[in-house]
Amino acid sequence: MNNLLSLLPKCSLFKNKSPEEIQQLLAKTNYKIESYKENEVIFSPLQAADKMGIILSGTVDVQKLFPTGKVVIIERKKSPDLIGESSVFSRLEHYPDTVAAGKPCKILFFMKNELLALFARDRDFMSNFLEAASNSTLILKHKIGILCLDSIQEKIAGFLIHYKKHADDANNCNLVTLPFSKKAWAEYMNVSRTSLSRELRALETEGIISFEQRTIEIKDWNRLERILSL
Repeated sequence: MNNLLSLLPKCSLFKNKSPEEIQQLLAKTNYKIESYKENEVIFSPLQAADKMGIILSGTVDVQKLFPTGKVVIIERKKSPDLIGESSVFSRLEHYPDTVAAGKPCKILFFMKNELLALFARDRDFMSNFLEAASNSTLILKHKIGILCLDSIQEKIAGFLIHYKKHADDANNCNLVTLPFSKKAWAEYMNVSRTSLSRELRALETEGIISFEQRTIEIKDWNRLERILSL
């Protein structure tokens, strides 16, 4: 419980709540903690959308699977992000996408009826949930916006600008640490890894960025932003 109470204040659902307040809420709520191995499915389109989770450790990938076997990562989440928050109160009977463990993870689950009980007991908790669900919708809109861009360089620029704007770490305004591998980044933007690498090298040659593994340094923000307006 102590580990749980040290983590949950960082979760958007419990924003501005003390560990003591969180403990009081949990004492009256049924919840379950499950562990998952790498690549193990957490939610699937065959599963009833009746619960929401909080990632306690590890990473989770929201995926779109195609009949051809192609997998596109819609979003990669980590502790203490939420999963299933946009589906649990929707009109959908099942989850719209596959959610799988990117790395071994632990998830705390609330069933739909328990969330309703929490809303009734605590208006701040309900408000935090609505804000989190709205933010998920905005992230999805950004994803769609990236996919609609014409060139790979536009997609790279759009992703880097948006990601840095919303990054938690603002200590160095020119550094972007990617949340996933280059392969997963290519899947996120629906391009080939080879094409992504080629365009990253082109941007580096032009002096707009430099990159090493998952770290990208923005050397010229103005030129990067102009790529989106060409």
